[in-house]
Amino acid sequence: MKNNDFKSHLENQSGIAIMMVMASIAILTFILAELTFETKLNKIKVYNYQDKLQARLNAEAGLRLALAKLRLYQEGRNLLEKNENLKKTVPGSALEGAATSMFVYPIPVTKGANIIQRTAVADFEKESLVIGKMTVEMSSVSGFLNPNNLRMPNPEEGEESSDNNDSESSDDDESNKPPHQYIEDKLVETLEEAMKAKQESDDTFDALYGNLSASLLVKEMKYWVNAPHAFTDPERAELEPIYLSKGVTPKHAPFSSIDELYLLEGWPDQIVDLIKDKLTVHEVSVIQVNEITKGQLKILFPQISEAQMEEFFKARDGDQELEEKGEKFKTAEDFKRLIVEELALIQSSEYDERMKEFERAGLRIGTAGQLFKVVSIGEFNRAIYKLTAFVEIPLKPQPKKKKKTDNDSDSASNDQDPDNDSQDSDKNVTDNDKEDDKKKKEPDEYMVPRVVEIRVD
Repeated sequence: MKNNDFKSHLENQSGIAIMMVMASIAILTFILAELTFETKLNKIKVYNYQDKLQARLNAEAGLRLALAKLRLYQEGRNLLEKNENLKKTVPGSALEGAATSMFVYPIPVTKGANIIQRTAVADFEKESLVIGKMTVEMSSVSGFLNPNNLRMPNPEEGEESSDNNDSESSDDDESNKPPHQYIEDKLVETLEEAMKAKQESDDTFDALYGNLSASLLVKEMKYWVNAPHAFTDPERAELEPIYLSKGVTPKHAPFSSIDELYLLEGWPDQIVDLIKDKLTVHEVSVIQVNEITKGQLKILFPQISEAQMEEFFKARDGDQELEEKGEKFKTAEDFKRLIVEELALIQSSEYDERMKEFERAGLRIGTAGQLFKVVSIGEFNRAIYKLTAFVEIPLKPQPKKKKKTDNDSDSASNDQDPDNDSQDSDKNVTDNDKEDDKKKKEPDEYMVPRVVEIRVD
């Protein structure tokens, strides 16, 4: 009897349906929760992507604004170059200051702004298509600590190739050093200072890299940027095996990006991080005398004394103690006049020769820059997008003068009438001199700004 009751209980299926329904509801609830979470997560991802895209559009709009301002700067510089009187009145640095002024959107309105100013800003924001925030900062790259300037001069350009005697020259011969040797010495000095400061604050860094030679590291830079036949320094025997052992071929050409420093086999990444922000690998063809520093002035004129250097900066920037105002250089001739006549640092002929050396190294004196660093930051909600670009305003190359050959001179002499007197020949010489003067006075022409490097941070 009892067995039959137990068997009947086992065969009884009443209530199983509700258990299945409850199990199904639990499973469906879990699936629904997962779907809801995934949906919300995807929705957040989409919104974040939209915010980042809008921030990127704002940053790109800021870069385009910077290019437009530099285009106006280019037109202004060309106008100054064509008008000598205007060039002497308005310094190029004034145009540069106007072009590189910081731009922020939305435009901040001070508490003291009147109703007209507030209305103008409000109307501008209504008509603007920018959604979010935008900050554009521009600055000219004035330093010429460029590893590419370690390249040896081309002998065809009229400068004798330097050899190992450059590094062994005495202090008395410093003024005879070529520009690339000054750049090398300054790079070594800068790297030594950075490494020493890091070693004093970081024991781990000191233990790992305390024995590295800053001079050898800079020599490796020089080895990297020069053609194999041009680099004849004794350190070549020490540098070549490093690359041969790793099967790496040095570039033997100029750096195109500062990040290429990480490709140097003898340079640890931490050493690159120490110095890369102090260098530029882009062509800084203008030495801006209105922004020049003490170190850069020392590179130009190694024989300058501390007293002369102090007088230079007093003349340019003024004297706060005496409440005297300085005067910015309007032209390169103003700079030469101060160096040659007022400071009596060197003679005019020596100054011209020194400037020719730097021109062969790709550098010339100027009052405003041609290479600009643009930092454009776009923001929207919590998204931030940063673009860093280097923009160059190149000079239109001047046509090269044809060198007269012996045949040309003979034919010219044969074409002359032997019956002509000396007055006619003098007149021809005078006319030729005038034509040469006209060629020399041809104004520089600046071309359209171009982006030479762009980074996304």
